[in-house]
Amino acid sequence: MLQEFSKHTNAVFFPVREKTIQLHFDKQFIAPFKSWEDAFSYIGHKVQDRTALIIDEFPYIIEENPSVKSLLQHAIDHSWKNKNIFLILCGPSVSVMENEIMGRKSPLHDRQTATLEITPFDYLESSNFFPNYSNENKLIAYGILSGIPRYLEAFDANKSIQENVASKIL
Repeated sequence: MLQEFSKHTNAVFFPVREKTIQLHFDKQFIAPFKSWEDAFSYIGHKVQDRTALIIDEFPYIIEENPSVKSLLQHAIDHSWKNKNIFLILCGPSVSVMENEIMGRKSPLHDRQTATLEITPFDYLESSNFFPNYSNENKLIAYGILSGIPRYLEAFDANKSIQENVASKIL
């Protein structure tokens, strides 16, 4: 969903690769950043117009380097203060995002303006991915895929459940 959003706005979709940031601003990859602080400073210097910065899988970044939260907080409060940056942090676990990233003990606490939890599709929404399946097979597909959009999208509606399981899961 965020990848699609980034196609229609001035956005940097940053799936934990610094190369993406440099390609967005300079149209070329210059060199790896020495630190996260350098990456955040670079963004602060380059942003001129309203820019959405989408950092995907943020919990994995802080798992490797917990100080990134403090570095990001410093960038938000100082070098990004007068910039028009629309920062989106996302991750797969609601509890990690709420407690470890935005929680009271986090340097990022109280710096969010909105929180959006993307939930899986329900059975009816999921069944729309498989218009040619019987109701029974739609229910089986829902049971296997749990309404997760990326999983639903991976299954081929023109193949049987058995074929999809064999080629996409096994």
